Amino acid sequence: MRIITIFWREYWANITRRSYLIFTFGFPLLMIALPVVGGIALALILQTLLPPTDPRPIGIIDQAALLSPATSPNDPVETIFFDNTAAADQSLADGDIQAYYHISPDYWKSGQVIVTYQTAPTPFIDTMVTTWLAAEVRAKIPPNILARVDTGPTITHQGLTGESAAFAENNLLESIIVVVIIYFVRLAGSFTASYMFDSIANESQDRTLEILITTVTPLQLVAGKFLGLLAVGLTQLGMWAGALLMLALGAGYFLGVNLLSYVLSWEHLGLMISALAATYVLDQILAAGLGLKRISSGSGHLLFNSVNMLMTVILLYAFYFLPRNPDTLLAVAASLFPFTSAVVLLIRMVTSEVPVWQVVLSQLLLWGTVIGGIFWLRRLLEANLVAHAEPMTWPVLFKNGASSLKRLAVRAK
Repeated sequence: MRIITIFWREYWANITRRSYLIFTFGFPLLMIALPVVGGIALALILQTLLPPTDPRPIGIIDQAALLSPATSPNDPVETIFFDNTAAADQSLADGDIQAYYHISPDYWKSGQVIVTYQTAPTPFIDTMVTTWLAAEVRAKIPPNILARVDTGPTITHQGLTGESAAFAENNLLESIIVVVIIYFVRLAGSFTASYMFDSIANESQDRTLEILITTVTPLQLVAGKFLGLLAVGLTQLGMWAGALLMLALGAGYFLGVNLLSYVLSWEHLGLMISALAATYVLDQILAAGLGLKRISSGSGHLLFNSVNMLMTVILLYAFYFLPRNPDTLLAVAASLFPFTSAVVLLIRMVTSEVPVWQVVLSQLLLWGTVIGGIFWLRRLLEANLVAHAEPMTWPVLFKNGASSLKRLAVRAK
């Protein structure tokens, strides 16, 4: 019951703070607003710098028989087809067209398109023509060849002895998605760890913890405060994850792509959730430990930044170097080490076959470290605060009463 009381006090006091609410709701809005506002600003700047589009039509001389008036996009201007350059030159001289595009007879070999004008067309018109040409060329390519061009080559790495592939380029998208998820979970963990550090460090400095510890045991105090502050961070992370989910669903709807299917259909999704959850909790344990050690706020945040820089290096290693050498001693050791296992092990699961014993041992070590960290916080609390009175419980009252009666009996003799 005391743990629940401490938990609720920490949770409610933090999630109702104005700064917490502003950051929780403001951060996802800022992340969405920045690209939207930036895109609009860039479009306005380009529109201001670029000359206005001439509304007159453009001419097309198609000696490669690729285009058809029926498929003309006519956006932003209309198109007029000419049989030869003489007619197009005359129309250009009369001002009926602003320019004409000449597609040479050997276009399939040279890809050559010559545009003739008095004033150069805007890039929007060039884009219209090139997009139109690309669509018509793709329509004339046999489907099997077009599929091979779109898919590209599949490069598979293997050793001299011909052992199974360590890495295939078609795993790249899956690897990118996993790395992005890991990065943002780690980023959110660093944010919420700041709440953990600041709260415990401040109460450790002003002796609030020492007052609280007179009525509860160290384990109850650590468990209640830690779980409460952890719930504060998870609430914030849940809000951001919900906003990101809505953004992904919206983008997938407009793009016609199910972006979440790559993650939800992954066979190792459960392992990823377990590893990232344990790593998230481990970050909070580290933050709480630094707070109990009474490290100053500047030094504490400096340590957090150092850890984040280290994780950035590990992410670069895991994304670029690890897929090509997933079974080295360094890779195996990093998969088992609790502070790096979530990153390294998950990337190895994407790009190679990881032995079951390594997966099981990695999870045991990771969650074992989390459980051990809770008891480590208790020892830190006892070691870094002044001696505390024993909580007043019924057994303690009877014990103290018996001791008092015994002392009175001795004096009476």
